[in-house]
Amino acid sequence: MGHYADGSSVSSVADKPAQQHLITPAFEHAAFPVALGSVAGFVDIFGFMALFGLLPAHVTGNLIFLAVDIARHQYNLIMKIAALPIFAASVAISAWLIGTLSTRGRHPFIPMVLLQAAILGLSLIAGLLMPPAANADDATVVVVGSTMLFAMAVQNTMMRLILNNLPPTTIMTGNITHMVAEGVRLAAGFGPAVTPSEASTLARKAQRIGLALASFAVGAIVGALAQVHVGYAGLLAPIAALLVLIPIGQQEIHAVPKF
Repeated sequence: MGHYADGSSVSSVADKPAQQHLITPAFEHAAFPVALGSVAGFVDIFGFMALFGLLPAHVTGNLIFLAVDIARHQYNLIMKIAALPIFAASVAISAWLIGTLSTRGRHPFIPMVLLQAAILGLSLIAGLLMPPAANADDATVVVVGSTMLFAMAVQNTMMRLILNNLPPTTIMTGNITHMVAEGVRLAAGFGPAVTPSEASTLARKAQRIGLALASFAVGAIVGALAQVHVGYAGLLAPIAALLVLIPIGQQEIHAVPKF
């Protein structure tokens, strides 16, 4: 059978004997949490500043700002209400594409990274060509916001189905909770004794979480500066970060055999 990164079956060799058996690459390179963490931080703060408080990466955060706007009697709420269903639909499309590519014997990582970069490119073009946003629900916010939400849905789906040996690159509170809780458990000696192999695994996981967290913070700072000083052309930075992952991903994919 072919498999996603989490080991779930995507096809049957018995049913499709001509199809190749896909072995999941390790995706251990530090570039993955660094690049994807920085992209998430950049796009989230860029969208927040350019699109009247819309969060493309931390989608549920839009529900908080929805409540804030209602409490302040500000009723430009279309995009904040639409953000969650747009994101969910984009996840569904992304999952379908990943599954389709996998069942056809093609590893989905490179096509999905290219898709995310292309969608961010659409956000850039739309932002440059459309008039500056006048309020939270005008056409520019709807178009640019929807494409940014789609791009981040692609990334989140990749993290879930392809790169799930790595920490999430957008939900940093979960990463911090995991790292601190495990650190306390180990330092206090709670639970069964940790074997050297388990200690090595935990240390590697903590390193990845640290890289993702630091990269998210740096990406957010750079994204804020880009939004203020460069505008939509600044989206070239996260697009470039995604494209850097393509040769690294190709190396990891080609490093494993196909049967």
